[in-house]
Amino acid sequence: MPRPVSDSVRAVLVSAAMVLVCLAGNERASAQQAQALPEGPGLAAKYPGDAGIREDPQVIFAEDFEEPSLEALRKRWDEAKAAEIMSLVADVPPGSAGRQSLLMTHKGGQGTGAHLYRRLLPGYEQLYVRFYVKFDPECAPIHHFFHVGGYNPPTRWPQGGAGERPRGDDRLSTGVEPFGDAWVWDYYSYWMEMRGSPPRGQTWGNSFIRDPNLKVERGKWICAELMMKMNKPATEHNGEMALWLDGRLVSHLGPGFPRGKWVFDKFVPGEGGEGIRWSDEKGGRETFHVPPGGRPFEGFRWRRTEELKLNFLWVLLYITRAPEGHVSKVWFDDIVVARSYIGPLKGR
Repeated sequence: MPRPVSDSVRAVLVSAAMVLVCLAGNERASAQQAQALPEGPGLAAKYPGDAGIREDPQVIFAEDFEEPSLEALRKRWDEAKAAEIMSLVADVPPGSAGRQSLLMTHKGGQGTGAHLYRRLLPGYEQLYVRFYVKFDPECAPIHHFFHVGGYNPPTRWPQGGAGERPRGDDRLSTGVEPFGDAWVWDYYSYWMEMRGSPPRGQTWGNSFIRDPNLKVERGKWICAELMMKMNKPATEHNGEMALWLDGRLVSHLGPGFPRGKWVFDKFVPGEGGEGIRWSDEKGGRETFHVPPGGRPFEGFRWRRTEELKLNFLWVLLYITRAPEGHVSKVWFDDIVVARSYIGPLKGR
């Protein structure tokens, strides 16, 4: 005969069961939230070739590079650096209503690239930014690329701060980047709670996808779209970030999702085992155990004051390791900034 269960033991078992149910419910809710973002056609589907999309009430800014000259184009941007390596050329993404795109041509030993920079005023709590890009097959590895973020106060030019953790009231940014020699897509993010790395705890941009299969396909037009959502209130970790490639959602991070582990300044989705972090207090590394499959991502506390908003777009090509005289070409086209998901071009 089984021994009867006492009331105290029964209470403990019921409490434990309730905790497990709550945890399971929270994980299901997180998973549902993570899957809530759309894929495939979006706002752009209403505007074949993007013709007329800048008039949509959801659209904040659109750039199709359909200008007679670079001088005319620059009037829509606060700063154009190294415009001498930019040109307007007759090469556009499939389905585009336009006739030309922006080409940046970098030559090794002659500078580090070029950029277009523009404020997005008055500033926003959430943005979707879609752009088309094509890399020449012989393009040298890219050090930094297309960035979206915020400065407080807004400025007419991009600020510095490489290797420095933002305070939470001054700046934040995320780059959508084709990482180095591996040519894989990932983020490059700066914010107030970014993780440090050895040997001195420097805070370089954090990455979050870590998928070696997410290769950049050079020689063809690619549609990339970044979503950033600010934490609100400023004390919460409920900020989010997502990335689509050719209309396919390849990453979504927010409060409780995905699961994974931190290895210094890199969040590795789906992995458990030994995690490593840099401790500013100890001035060194700490290891910790992560259960199989990882722990839920904590969400982003992008800022500690709601005066800091998303308010800039930085179309950046930054190359530092090209051989002398080596030519690298990158094309940009059909940039759209909106309040809702944009999606790829719809053919005319």
